[in-house]
Amino acid sequence: MNNKAFTLAELLVIIVILSVLAIITVPTIIDVINSSKKQTLDEQKRIIIDAANRWGTDNTKKLPTTSCDLTIDFLKKEGYLDSENEVVDPMTNKKMTGCVRITLDSANNQYNYKYIEKCSSLCN
Repeated sequence: MNNKAFTLAELLVIIVILSVLAIITVPTIIDVINSSKKQTLDEQKRIIIDAANRWGTDNTKKLPTTSCDLTIDFLKKEGYLDSENEVVDPMTNKKMTGCVRITLDSANNQYNYKYIEKCSSLCN
C-alpha cells in the first residue's frame, strides 16, 4: 500500500515539537518586546527633559530658586515639543501626562531636570 499521508503518531510528534519550540521562544519574544517598549519610554522621557532644558535656557529669569514643574502640555504650547503629535507611553499606549521637575542644585550652582509622573508646583 502506498500511503502518502501522516500517521496520527507522526502528527502528535510534530505538535509536541512545535509546542516545545513555542514554550522556548514566546517568553524570549515577550522580553524583547518589553525591553523595546522600556527603551522607547526612556527615549520619550529624554526628549521631554531636553525640551524642558531648552525652555530653561530660553527663560533663565523664570527658573526657580528651589524647584518647579513643567507639564508636557505647557512645553507643547510654548513650542518646545511637537504639538501635532501626542506623547504616548509605549507601556500603556496612553497619553503621557507627567512633568519635568526643575531643581536648583545650589552647591554646584546648576539646575537639574528630571521627569516625574505627578506635577506639584508649576513654573508657569
